[in-house]
Amino acid sequence: MLLRVIAIDDEPLALRQIVAYISKVPFLQLVAQCQSAIEALHVLDNEEVDALFCDINMPDLNGLEFVRMLQPQPMVVFTTAYSEYAIEGFKVEAVDYLLKPFTLKEFSQTAERLRARQELLLRASQATNADDSSDVLFVRADRTDLAVPLSTLHYVQSMGEYLRIYTSDRPRPIVTLGTMRSMEERLPVDRFLRIHRSSIVALSHIREVARGSVMLTDGTELSVGDNYRARLDKWLAERGMNRPHT
Repeated sequence: MLLRVIAIDDEPLALRQIVAYISKVPFLQLVAQCQSAIEALHVLDNEEVDALFCDINMPDLNGLEFVRMLQPQPMVVFTTAYSEYAIEGFKVEAVDYLLKPFTLKEFSQTAERLRARQELLLRASQATNADDSSDVLFVRADRTDLAVPLSTLHYVQSMGEYLRIYTSDRPRPIVTLGTMRSMEERLPVDRFLRIHRSSIVALSHIREVARGSVMLTDGTELSVGDNYRARLDKWLAERGMNRPHT
């Protein structure tokens, strides 16, 4: 399985280094090398691409802004000399983060992570085609890509820069870097609802709705934030139910 990739870096020497590393990994196929995100956008308009090796600190349009624009988003590896960008990189669902200067060994390890993620995506796609109930959410935890079946997901809570994902098939929550906003955007709106600035719940697991809170099927009680009550009220009304008055 070949992965079609683009290398993006405004520094010619750094770009040349990445291109050289790509040529040494048998399953990577270089589609284009670009010295700006704007140039890469033109390539993406005309080429099918599986992954990007993208610098962050670039003029005109930096790597983070560039990746946030992409729909759909290829797999992304950020390459940068600035370690403070690491958390921001993972917030936009980057597969990995390479801190310059990096070695061929480090690059090859990252390439293997890209291949592993691609294989997960292919298996999930095949499973979804065979059974529509097999939807999965891909998250990165402990430098491993995990496929979380949406049918097992009960709720998500924020914890600073991290998210805790609670499922029915794991005794402990999955902890991953990310924001509630990005998680909310990735989950199907007909199956999940944000009820608080720090909580998203699976609608199928709501057992009771009380004053200012919801009770889930596993016994967990979660608060409903003032700014999110209208969403919950609308969902209840669509099912002919009224929410208790506060």
